[in-house]
Amino acid sequence: MHRARERSRGGWSTFLVLSLLACAEARASVSIQSFSMAPASPDTGDPLVLSAVLSSTSSCDFLGARIGFGAQPELGGRMGWGIDVEFQDGVLPVVSTCPIETNLGTLPLAAGDGVLRARNDWIVDDSALFALAVAPGPAPGWDGPALHGGFSLQLLSAAATSLPGRLAVSDLVGRQILLLEPKTGDLLSSFRSPGSGDVRGLAWDGSSLFASVRDSTGPRIYKLDLLGRILDSFPSPFISPGNLPLEGLAYLNGVLYGSYESPPTLFAIDPSTHVKLWNRPLGDKILALDAAPEGLLGAAPTGYFYFIQPDPAGQDVLLADPADTGITTIPQITGLAYDGSRIFAWDAATYTMMSMRTFALWWAMDGTLQAYVPAPDQAVDVIRGDLDDTLQMANFLDVAFFAPPVCLADRSPGGVVSDPDNPPPGHVFFYVARFIDAAGHPSSYGRTSGGFRRIDSSDACP
Repeated sequence: MHRARERSRGGWSTFLVLSLLACAEARASVSIQSFSMAPASPDTGDPLVLSAVLSSTSSCDFLGARIGFGAQPELGGRMGWGIDVEFQDGVLPVVSTCPIETNLGTLPLAAGDGVLRARNDWIVDDSALFALAVAPGPAPGWDGPALHGGFSLQLLSAAATSLPGRLAVSDLVGRQILLLEPKTGDLLSSFRSPGSGDVRGLAWDGSSLFASVRDSTGPRIYKLDLLGRILDSFPSPFISPGNLPLEGLAYLNGVLYGSYESPPTLFAIDPSTHVKLWNRPLGDKILALDAAPEGLLGAAPTGYFYFIQPDPAGQDVLLADPADTGITTIPQITGLAYDGSRIFAWDAATYTMMSMRTFALWWAMDGTLQAYVPAPDQAVDVIRGDLDDTLQMANFLDVAFFAPPVCLADRSPGGVVSDPDNPPPGHVFFYVARFIDAAGHPSSYGRTSGGFRRIDSSDACP
């Protein structure tokens, strides 16, 4: 009897072990508990942020999310939005609550229903329906910035940079670094500035802040966490006989860049070894700096914006002057932040954080051409021309030199722009928008991709 009982217990033990192994090897799954998207009514210049809570029968190993517009099986094959949230099996088969937040970027002009799919190991486990309409608006604005709003702060500041969902700015009077909500300027958090507190430049490397500080013993660069704790510090490069701090900072591809005021100079620094890699002259006094696609953005106090090549033999390309941007006051730009969609420029003369994005016309996914009017402007003119009729001059491109273009929309409030024509074989049409400002005056057509101002000498939309 004793031996039989032992064999019986051994059989039950084997059964339990096999059952546990089967459970452990079963594929995990995820389910959608709740989700939201902000802003609720985006335009073509607003990055869309997805926030969601998902439940996983494994660990919260979130791989990322993507969005697209096209035929969706869950919508019966109709055109609409599809968002895929990707997870993968973790080590432990434990039920987990997984909050996520991810930036989906700017979207094409389209409106329709959509389906959110929760995937684990590329298999759809759960889905939920939503509706989303993207309105016409400005294009992401690093290569042709134009004023599109902002907020005011009673603040003396000389530095700014962008963090995910936040702006960091220096408060010179309070000797603090403030983290602000990008659209409203609401204070989210703050901490004490390092050193003397006179922070002249800020940069974000993805996990830490760099701050350029005018200290009593000489200019220094500090590396900080988001609680304000000093992780590292080292002397800042300068040009003798002066010892000015770097007025702008930017972090790009492992290199820290800084702009020096006088003589205007760009420095490249290895933030790990603190070694100056190189420096070169700048064509203008750059007090504001940040990283952008493939290079650096810089702004002079007077409102001139540049693309600055991060190279010892690089060039400074003018992107926009005050006439292009629509800045009507005499600015004093001392801080610059780029969040992947728009530039934020701090104007110390008016205590305003200006939101800078580009002029744009948009082809919607349904094939219509659409325009928009940014507040406080009143209307928009839309003209169409034939590329063969343009003429490139020394400093401008005349869009109507050989033949007058067609006025498609005269003082329009925005929306769909009717254009029934197609270009003849071998020809190409172009489309240009011009805003009518709050005083009823037409603004600039902006610049070409080569940096030349566009003009319409025929004034097709009088």
